[in-house]
Amino acid sequence: MMRRKFFQIAGLLLILPLFGCAPSIDVSSDPANQISVTGIREENAANGTRAAELLSAGEIGTLFSSRPMMPAPGSLPFVRSQPKFVPPFPLVLNRTVQTYIDGYLAQPQGLRQSFQRSSPFMREMLSLFQDDGLPPDLVYLAFAESAFSADGAGPWQLSKTTAQRYGLTINQWLDERRDPIKSTRAAAEYLAELHDQTGADWRMTLVAWNNGDGGVARYMQLMTAPYERLMRRLPRRTCALMNRFMAVALIARHAKEYGVDEVSWMQAPRYRVIAVDGGTSLQAIAASNHISVVMLRRLNPALLSDRTPPGQQSYPIRVPDNSAEVKLFTTRS
Repeated sequence: MMRRKFFQIAGLLLILPLFGCAPSIDVSSDPANQISVTGIREENAANGTRAAELLSAGEIGTLFSSRPMMPAPGSLPFVRSQPKFVPPFPLVLNRTVQTYIDGYLAQPQGLRQSFQRSSPFMREMLSLFQDDGLPPDLVYLAFAESAFSADGAGPWQLSKTTAQRYGLTINQWLDERRDPIKSTRAAAEYLAELHDQTGADWRMTLVAWNNGDGGVARYMQLMTAPYERLMRRLPRRTCALMNRFMAVALIARHAKEYGVDEVSWMQAPRYRVIAVDGGTSLQAIAASNHISVVMLRRLNPALLSDRTPPGQQSYPIRVPDNSAEVKLFTTRS
């Protein structure tokens, strides 16, 4: 899954060295929309003794020389707007993750473009995770994997074998790994299966995701280990992926505090689905809907040819809802 075309910011983060891990802060939110923040602070520099305590937002800002990132209670996305409660992913903020956050914020345009590319599909993607009882924050794994690019193996960077195992079609006409909705459905099923196989531990689930079903066995003894110890034992590529995931998820949760444009994840999709005959040219579909072929491909990235797959009685195609959306889509990268 690691072969992918990263945008400039993703490339920058891939070459970040694997720093020694610092004391971590758990920034997962609880069901009451509060933020439980547990930190480990140096109590005695001489003997290295540490004591666990609760850190305030101000202390977090001081610790990391960064703006306080704690929003007002109840303002976290994906918590108050969920139709049913799904426990959040156990996110961790430490100095290494903060370094990745700083890297993204140093070149925010790449992250903004990733969020914009995902916005037409995000609500449906979140619903797929919620329906499977998965933490919605896992959607950011697609950003850590590919900056939400449809190029190559798509947003989730699924291998051909894994994609086909979960029902995705890959042939000369289609690569459904590139379709945000279909690939997310497959990714959700795969993550749920890995979660069961790894003893319901989400960190081990991501290790298995990056190392394959069988590759996680050697790390299972670290299931209850602190995040820093786990990072020291994992392959460098796995550490980088997990740190990117933590960074993107934290930025998205606290976009306003980090000065990143907020995206309304719960907006209705800006497209509708129509049925066309198999073998219909994209040029004809675009012309009949008064849009460009470029825009049509952006909404239907699974299509590899200049026409819909032949031999099918009908094929579902996404088209923008109206001219307002047409203008919006053409102005985004």
